[in-house]
Formats: sequence, C-alpha cells, structure tokens
Amino acid sequence: MKIAVDARTLGSRPSGVGMYLNDFLKELIKYPEFEFVLLSDVAESEYIKYFEKQGVEVRTQGKATYRSAGVYGYFAFIQKQLNEIQPDIFWEVNTVIPIRLKGSFKTMITIHDMFPIEYVEYFGRIYSMYFKYSLKKTLKYTDMILYNSEQTRKTTEKIFPNAKKIAHCNAYIIANPHKAKYETADKGYLLYIGNMEKRKGVDLLLKAYPRYRQLGGEKKLILAGKMQEEDIRQLLEQTMQATPGIEYLDYVTHEKKHQLFANCSCFVFPSKAEGFGMPVIEAMKFCKPILISNLDIYDELIGPCVNEFDLNGSEHTQIENLAQAMLQFHSDVCTQTYKEVVEQFAPAKLGNIVRTFIEENVGTES
Repeated sequence: MKIAVDARTLGSRPSGVGMYLNDFLKELIKYPEFEFVLLSDVAESEYIKYFEKQGVEVRTQGKATYRSAGVYGYFAFIQKQLNEIQPDIFWEVNTVIPIRLKGSFKTMITIHDMFPIEYVEYFGRIYSMYFKYSLKKTLKYTDMILYNSEQTRKTTEKIFPNAKKIAHCNAYIIANPHKAKYETADKGYLLYIGNMEKRKGVDLLLKAYPRYRQLGGEKKLILAGKMQEEDIRQLLEQTMQATPGIEYLDYVTHEKKHQLFANCSCFVFPSKAEGFGMPVIEAMKFCKPILISNLDIYDELIGPCVNEFDLNGSEHTQIENLAQAMLQFHSDVCTQTYKEVVEQFAPAKLGNIVRTFIEENVGTES
C-alpha cells in the first residue's frame, strides 16, 4: 500500500504538527505493507533527513513555502507528484487541502484542533475565514480523519456536522520512550518549551514572571521555541530588559530540549488553547513538577496529577494566578501516575491503531 504524505511541516524546524508526523512515521514505516513517499517544500531538518537515511523517498519543491498565496503553488507541486506516484492514500497531516486534488487515491487528513475558528484573535480574521472555508471544502473529498483527541473530534463535528459521516479514529500524539537515560537534577529554573505565541500563553508567562519576582520568587525562567509573533518578540525584549533572570534560547535541538527538561525545577505550560499539549507529556518522562492552565483537554489526557492555575477572569487575574502558582507549585511528583499517563501514548499502541484504521478503510467504497 503506497501512502503519499504532505510532510511540509517536517521539512524545516518542525514543531507540534511536524513532530506528530515524525513520531507516527517512525512507527508506521516498520510495517512492511506500507510504502511511504514524503512530499515537502524543503528537506532541511534532522527529522526529514532521518527518513531519507531509512530509505524513504522524499520529494521536494525546492523552495520554502509560507502561509500565503505560495501555498497554492505548493499544492500544484503536490498534485503533480500524486499524478506520478499514483498512491493508494494521500495523507494531509496539516488538516486543510486548499485545492481539490484529483486522483484515484483515498484522502486522509489529521485534524489537530479548531482553534482558527474558535480563537480568531490568535489567528486573524482572514486566516480564520480561509481555514473554515478550506476545511469545509476539504471535508467534501475526505475519506478518513485522524483526530488527536476526543475533544477535537467533538468540536469538529459540532462546527462541521458532515464530519460525523466520515470514517475516523483518535490518533493521540505519540510519546516516544527515551533512547538514552538522562540524569535529572534541579538547577533552579522554570522552563517553557513551545512555540512563542499568545495562544500558548507566552504573553501571560512573560507578564507573570516579573510579578513572581516581586512576590519573592528567585528561580530563573528559560524559554525555548520558535518565535511566531512580533508582539511576543517585543514583549520578550522589554521584559528581559526590565526583569533579570530570563533567558530565551530560540528553537533548540532534540538533545538540548531533553537536557532542559532533565534539569528544570518545574515545567510551565500556560497555554490558553491546546489540542493536545505534547510538551506536558514529555516533561512527565523526566518526572518533573508541571504547572499548566486548567484547560478541559488535560482532563482527557492526564487527569489531576499536576499543578494548575486558573485561566478564568481578566488578564490581570490570570497573571496573578500564574505568578502565585509559579511561586507555590508542589514539587512532589507521583512517578507511577506519570508512568501510567505516558504509557497511554506508547508508539506501538498508537501506531497499530492507525495501521488498523487504514487497513479497514482502504479498498472500501467512500
């Protein structure tokens, strides 16, 4: 069975969606019945190069594509490749297919969240309209949907009732076991790893940290992740100038990320909207205290085994809640509970779910 994959999110400095694909591909390429061809704008990251070394064919457009009219040109490239490859399945990992792709293949998409529709303020009105229009069109020609959580499925079907008629399964994000053992220590810093954007609550964190220092907090704050928004960049620079103890590392390698987890005092993930929240699961593998916002998604994924702060109320209230929680988090960790949570997202378990889902739906009538 030949599966062509839009791997653009894996091509250069992948974050959430790219790592979702990376981890599933690592598992799915083990199955001899599947043959993968990866399609991307570029092949620059250590992750996509890994698959090339494993003998997976990678085809690239040759130039980076960003969220603009260039995406349509990129999908013209995708169509050309699909005409040549003649796959059984085309897998769009990034949810939206902006043009109707032609061919005899089945189309499978992954839906990570409905945030561009639910949180217009983080994405902008134009992109929100584009996303809603394009996903409505995409669903007309979609044969299979992978959801990253039950909450995402319910929200999608509420907004797009026709999605209920499409074959689907929940393909939670994979949490890979560590190949190497890491010695953990408390080196006196609070850690945030993730995209540097308001949706992830980075603005709250940068505003709460000075208040944390005012309240007597002494730990450093280390942030790592791609800078996504100019106003977050400006806020970071202003806060670093006014408040000591903040270090920004930009995008970090896989190994560096693990070192940061291993040595932090507490992992702080103040996201305002989350489809899954893989960094939280990653922090659990290091048995670290974790501080998160009280989003409903965490009830589905991890239950009440971590520190939370209340996102309700005004921004001033949210900032105060976060600052107080950073000062007073519980450092005790139930390692057994953490282990049980992480095991829910084991590669073999989730890979087999997707394998079975594909095999049950390919070859049947749409």
